[in-house]
Amino acid sequence: MNASPNDLALIAVMRRYFLLKDEANALKQRMEAARKDAGEGIDRFYDPRLNAAHADDILAWHRLRKEQEELMNLAARWGRGGSIEDYPVETERPAETVHMLGIHAVTD
Repeated sequence: MNASPNDLALIAVMRRYFLLKDEANALKQRMEAARKDAGEGIDRFYDPRLNAAHADDILAWHRLRKEQEELMNLAARWGRGGSIEDYPVETERPAETVHMLGIHAVTD
């Protein structure tokens, strides 16, 4: 069974989602370790206006989470039968073939 371009777009969306999820989780773990080491409360530590030392990381975490939400919205659109082919997803160079759930798809 060949996958459609829309199906391949979903694969790209989900790859990006899980890449971002791993990145966000690693960043959150580093920030939590720093917060505990500093003995700071959650509200104070995660407010970038009050925590200049970690403001870039806090804002980066929020950006990662926002992009994850956008990607899940695309997956939901695909699940309802909508097209997501035109959404630009930053991915690594696609493999020559994709194996997913017993479906063998050849990419262009």
